[in-house]
Amino acid sequence: MYNSLKKHLTQLTIDFNKLVYAWGYGTQNLFMEIREKKFINTKDMHFLCLIEILKTNKIGITNELAQTMVEDVWQDFITNNKIYPDTIPALTQLKQLKYKLGLITDCDLDVAEGIIQKHNLTDFFDVKVISSVAKSYKPNILLFNEAIKLAKCNPHEGVYIGDSEIDIKGAKEIGLITIIVNRGEIKNQEIGIKPDYKINNLSELPKIISRLK
Repeated sequence: MYNSLKKHLTQLTIDFNKLVYAWGYGTQNLFMEIREKKFINTKDMHFLCLIEILKTNKIGITNELAQTMVEDVWQDFITNNKIYPDTIPALTQLKQLKYKLGLITDCDLDVAEGIIQKHNLTDFFDVKVISSVAKSYKPNILLFNEAIKLAKCNPHEGVYIGDSEIDIKGAKEIGLITIIVNRGEIKNQEIGIKPDYKINNLSELPKIISRLK
């Protein structure tokens, strides 16, 4: 966000860090507010929040420039995206064990595809459910039902792995076994949804899933 603001508003003498905080905080709040009520894709949320904070700071730009700034932010996100070191080894082992693997993600299609290609993940996933295509965000059960349908299995045969309680809410509602990865802080614990299992590292997955057969 900082790079995009600095690049396109370079003529202004303002606190870009303050704008970055307001933009990010505003977008996150909007997402949490609407995610279970209606669908707005993530880029549009960033656009709406950018326009609002610039208006608040009496900075006028065209909608076209605002859209360009949002696109820059997401391109930076893809370029700088990192995955945990345990990700590829765990996916490789699960694939070798002949499990069907799927991805459910709350982002726009081009962003999801960009990240998948960046990390060479294409061949791992048999199923991909993307929020901008499904027009819904987790924890809406629509996403999880679509994943089950594409995987051609029953919910009790599926396992959902996430890093927040709100992620696993929908998975539990349709009967999936749920696992939370605890990387130090589990998100959205305030909603009180308990997973079936908690792990600290994806390397624990093959052993747990093998016991579920």
